[in-house]
Amino acid sequence: MLGQLQRIGKALMLPIAVLPAAGLLLRLGQPDTLNIPFMAAAGNAVFNFLPVLFAIGVAVGFAKNNHGFAGLAGFLSYEILTDGAQAINKTINLDALGGILAGIITGLIFNAVSKRRDAKWAQFIGGSKGLAVVLITLVSIILALVFGYVWPYVQMGINHLGGWIGALGAVGAGIYGLLNRLLIPFGLHHVVNSYIWFVYGDWHGKTGDMTRFFAGDPSAGGFMAGMFPIMMFGLPSAALAMVAAAKPERRRVVLGIMGAAALTSFLTGVTEPIEFSFMFLAPALYGLHAVLTGLSLAICYALGIRDGFNFSAGLIDFVLNRNHATHGYWLIPIGIAFGIVYFVVFYFSIKIFNIKTPGREDQDASGSVPGAGFIFDEMQVAADAPADVPAATQAQVAAATTDLSTMAGKARAYLDALGGAENVVEIEACTTRLRLNLKDMEKLNEPVLKQLGSSGVIKLNQHNAQVVVGTTADMLVEEMKQFM
Repeated sequence: MLGQLQRIGKALMLPIAVLPAAGLLLRLGQPDTLNIPFMAAAGNAVFNFLPVLFAIGVAVGFAKNNHGFAGLAGFLSYEILTDGAQAINKTINLDALGGILAGIITGLIFNAVSKRRDAKWAQFIGGSKGLAVVLITLVSIILALVFGYVWPYVQMGINHLGGWIGALGAVGAGIYGLLNRLLIPFGLHHVVNSYIWFVYGDWHGKTGDMTRFFAGDPSAGGFMAGMFPIMMFGLPSAALAMVAAAKPERRRVVLGIMGAAALTSFLTGVTEPIEFSFMFLAPALYGLHAVLTGLSLAICYALGIRDGFNFSAGLIDFVLNRNHATHGYWLIPIGIAFGIVYFVVFYFSIKIFNIKTPGREDQDASGSVPGAGFIFDEMQVAADAPADVPAATQAQVAAATTDLSTMAGKARAYLDALGGAENVVEIEACTTRLRLNLKDMEKLNEPVLKQLGSSGVIKLNQHNAQVVVGTTADMLVEEMKQFM
């Protein structure tokens, strides 16, 4: 179940990845920025066809090896599902959920059928892939019939849920912020994000907090505004607290690494490098971070601040949307206040409870620093590598890393550390992580993975794991698949 939810979360990333470019075009083309209607129309086109993007993107993301044929089938499924259901009841609006559902159904059927050897009787419809399309079409027709009669009640339930969240107001925003951060370790935050961003609320046929915000709904943005104080000020301050709490002899190294992570969070809103540095070292501290995030969303919502982003809540999105937001500049003093709270909480928590954040690791008898490579920069990891692991592990690293100067060499080394290609059932990339399904979790060599540059390994159950490798995840997976 958890593995399937992870795959859905990963598949959702594919269509979501196009939103930053679309959002930039939409905002830069508006009259209050560059006033270029052509750019605005190009960006708006993406948001108008968001359900179709989900249908195609999720199908491709869900299908093994990201097969493009599944994308075509996903589009077909979505059209049959929505048009068929609306032929029965014109009030039905499946919107993004219809696209996501069509994509998941397509991916599941495609994976189940396309891997079978082509039977002679199936060759006249194009073999196993043609058979998959036929089955997807039949299932979509049945679902359209079911949804035509059942979905109005589901739609009513969703509207009530949206109304309930809206009625909770600041509390609802706070609950969303808390869940958003708590689900990050499992990679499931995209699932709850998809509902809030693309389904929650309705304004002139546009649904979702993000979609409505960029369509001009003045009430939208309440579930996104509170992210800016955390990503622009809170987490960067947490990173600075770790630098201040580091041992003097390692503070310079930690500053270089955590400083870059803090700047990334401030500018772009990409927070994983900071969060993964303490998520597993200090779970209680991460829980407090989730509570503070919920508190920020609740406060901003209660103050009537409405702001949005198409990538993440960093300075770039803040500046681009400055004229589109309501009380957007209030986020600056609120962010500074949260920055102070984060610094004080993190610094004294690390000191009082002696949390081994980067730069605070104890030296062993040989004078080396175990775990020094447990941060993100691969060059730093490489520099610490020789003194960082037991002798047996060093031998494994040496055998596995004969040529780390190329992506192909790294791919081979990572595959070896995962137990070899024969131990990997599935592997996908998700922004900064490898999402894995392994035959035997015992064969995963965590120390070697960390030596190779991984900043974290998450074992979700006996077969599913995630390895945080940074922004090279996509390229690394593509190379690894060449050896599988």
